[in-house]
Amino acid sequence: MKFSIYYTRKLIPSILCLHVLVGFVSCSTSVKVSNPKLIGLKNSYCTPNVSYQLAADLWNDSYSVDLSETKLNSHDQLMCKILGISEPVKKLINRSDRKADSLSLERLALLQSITGRIRIAQTELQAIAAELDCEGERADMAGAYLENLDDKRNRNYTVASVIVASLTTVATVIVSGDAAQTAIGVGGGLVSAGLGAVTIKPKGHQLEFFHERNLLRSIWMGTENNTDYPGFVWKMLHEKQFSNKGDITLSQSIKNRWTEFEFDGEPTGKKQDLIFGNGGIYRAEDFQTRSSLINQMQSTIRSINQDLMSLVVYIESL
Repeated sequence: MKFSIYYTRKLIPSILCLHVLVGFVSCSTSVKVSNPKLIGLKNSYCTPNVSYQLAADLWNDSYSVDLSETKLNSHDQLMCKILGISEPVKKLINRSDRKADSLSLERLALLQSITGRIRIAQTELQAIAAELDCEGERADMAGAYLENLDDKRNRNYTVASVIVASLTTVATVIVSGDAAQTAIGVGGGLVSAGLGAVTIKPKGHQLEFFHERNLLRSIWMGTENNTDYPGFVWKMLHEKQFSNKGDITLSQSIKNRWTEFEFDGEPTGKKQDLIFGNGGIYRAEDFQTRSSLINQMQSTIRSINQDLMSLVVYIESL
């Protein structure tokens, strides 16, 4: 009997203390991480040193050129117009010495003018894809850091839950008396359940993360004025003919996918304000969402190379 009373006095305070601790932790706010090592991730280091040429008008043909009588399909005709190479392409197709001399100065000059524009367009695609890749990796690194902290926190709670369950089992065996056994069993069960609940729905750690230059913003907001993208890329993103169905622009198609699959059909919310704004306090799941959106945007940008391919192949055949 003395043995049971001794251990009861030892075990009950421990379980009660754990009960209070679980209640405090489950009601507490998320932990804001302030590790000095993370200062480099707080603000973007992906912004290009030299601003892109934003004006899309510089890419258009200076005057209307009819390519309908050539063998170019409507897709490539529009691409020539956007690149501003309709005139040299038409001259290259119609040049009188086409069969006579493939190395004529006229042909070489026309090819240089055409391929120069195409090369600049490809460089712009690579530049914006590189910036998106940098921003995506930045979000991934910050998210992985928070996930690691959250995993350690959850492991600690899991271990504590196992210990509480073991103590409760031992206590109910040692203690005599139905009332005492019931109290210990219920108390220990509540503590163990509380620790489990914290791991199921953790509030997690937080991290300050800013992006004043936000390549996702103009796509989400549907702005008419280009503030971030190279002129050629912006033009391509807003031409309906370059989408799969040809009924909406690439930018609108991207936004529709984001709304449906990333935000469950909700066009507004705190998470949207955070990701498409200038940044703020992020959790691990917020970083996952931002990284996913950036990857989708990057894939769309790179797919524009497919639109260039058929035109390049045709030009090389002339």
